[in-house]
Amino acid sequence: MDRRGFVKICAGSAALALGGLGREVLAGDYETFPPARLTDRQGNPLKAGAIPAGEAMVFSYPLAGVPCFLVNLGERPASAGIALKNDEGGYTWTGGVGPGGRIVAFVAICTHQLSYPQPEISYLRYAAAGSEIAGGPGKIVCCAHASVFDPAAGAQVVSGPATMPLLPVRLAHDASTDELAADGIMGMAFIQRFFKTYRADLNRRYGPGGYRREVGKATACVPLSQYSGIVPAC
Repeated sequence: MDRRGFVKICAGSAALALGGLGREVLAGDYETFPPARLTDRQGNPLKAGAIPAGEAMVFSYPLAGVPCFLVNLGERPASAGIALKNDEGGYTWTGGVGPGGRIVAFVAICTHQLSYPQPEISYLRYAAAGSEIAGGPGKIVCCAHASVFDPAAGAQVVSGPATMPLLPVRLAHDASTDELAADGIMGMAFIQRFFKTYRADLNRRYGPGGYRREVGKATACVPLSQYSGIVPAC
């Protein structure tokens, strides 16, 4: 993968401006990619206050073939200071961004067996109102094998066969405009494993190697119910 423009940074790094977006750091050990503003399908900047609380929105970052969930936690703010661990080591989750710290983002690939949202169907979803598998409201559930993640707690595993949290995506929020951008991701080794596993499917969808293309300066966010034809209510 082309790693030009990457910079490895650690938790506790100072805030900095990214094209007018002041960074509110989510923490951990991220790989920094060029920032991509979050927009709607028409290319208009997405406002934090306009993100629906009832379902996840899907966007690609930092590469075209990496699906991510953008979640508005609603009345449930993200918890801070949670120690988590993925297959690259430990890190500390420090919460969300935006008003009340209620906006969070994660790579939408289940850490159990790599289930992810596809145009035809998504077995992974944000169960805002709860579900039989979720056991309560505000959880990300994987209907493929019944793993449950808590996005308000860094997407840590609540139940099921998954043993690691969903990978966090770093966000920046501009309080003056209420706009958002993504500018980093954790766990690129996991992404490479996902690419290797689904290479044939991703090549069919994006064209040969197209799934490795950087998203550029902006990435569109689409409600999951519009992104996938079928979203099981598990």
